[in-house]
Amino acid sequence: MYKLSAQSLKPGMVLYEDLYNPDKEILFKANTVLTQQNIQTLYEYNFDEVALSEPKEVNMTRYTHLHQHPHFQHFCEVYSQVLQSFHKIMWTLDTGLDLNIVKLLSLRDTIFSSVMNEEQLLDYLYNMIPDENEITYNHCFNCGLLCYVFGKWIGMSDTDLDNLTVSGFIFDIGKTKISDELLWKPDKLTPEEFIQMQHHIHLGYELVKSRKLPPHVVSVMIMHHERCDGSGYPARLKENRIDPFALLAAIADTYEAMTHPRAQRVALTPFQAIRDFEEQGFEKYGPHIQPILTRIANMYVGRRVCVTGNFEGRITAINQDALSRPTIFGNNMYLDLRTKPEAEINRML
Repeated sequence: MYKLSAQSLKPGMVLYEDLYNPDKEILFKANTVLTQQNIQTLYEYNFDEVALSEPKEVNMTRYTHLHQHPHFQHFCEVYSQVLQSFHKIMWTLDTGLDLNIVKLLSLRDTIFSSVMNEEQLLDYLYNMIPDENEITYNHCFNCGLLCYVFGKWIGMSDTDLDNLTVSGFIFDIGKTKISDELLWKPDKLTPEEFIQMQHHIHLGYELVKSRKLPPHVVSVMIMHHERCDGSGYPARLKENRIDPFALLAAIADTYEAMTHPRAQRVALTPFQAIRDFEEQGFEKYGPHIQPILTRIANMYVGRRVCVTGNFEGRITAINQDALSRPTIFGNNMYLDLRTKPEAEINRML
């Protein structure tokens, strides 16, 4: 990577990093090949200097690129420190003390102060290496962050966002009372083991039932595995009886779990996760699932990916009728994944 003043830019140079406008909206993504029009836009936004890619860095995988980038490295340091504080706060559930809600929300705010916007946070979380000793707390913390993001995307009030964030941080805390042997079993759970795993809801409720907590927190803990068609657990509730906050938490819980590695499998790509939501049926997750997943999918327009059969290319369009199957350009051809049911995006490059 090297830097040049905006006045020295020439068409054909390649951006090293994402560039944002003052409103924290993305202008150009990393690996964009600059045109004269792009350069004029940078002049208009008064960029003093721009980071550019060396030839060896052009088309570097996103994972490698991020792990070499100082901003991502700083984010990982902040995240690690904040996660330790989160873990300590969660420990108070075993002491009989009330949770420090103000401190929990300050941890969220610290994380968001270290990224440009919500999309960058999701990208960073996806590309992090999880700590095997902290996976349960990683999951709880990430779910709180995702709940906040998804709530913002659908226009929730600040008070509701705070309550949803705390709900997201806490709803899976009962898993800290499940044995590691069961929690990280590498094989498929038996029916008896699955019933034991479902018990994490009741274990979590026992931890929080006597605490002073914001509205919705307890109902989200109890209902985040319920589904609108009545196929969830523990009570097989249908949509009109499920707390809307719990439906948002269910989206965050499922997406976070699928896009991070588990004992039974490697992490899915965002598009494989979206495919699983499509196969389950969007209607199970309430009215906000499609716009949330649409926004996630749109994050990756312009991103290089690998498709089944080792076809590599760049996403050019998201297809609204099949979010997990975008159109990709590579090898001088356009590939609409809707026409290739046997293929899928199996790796982000």
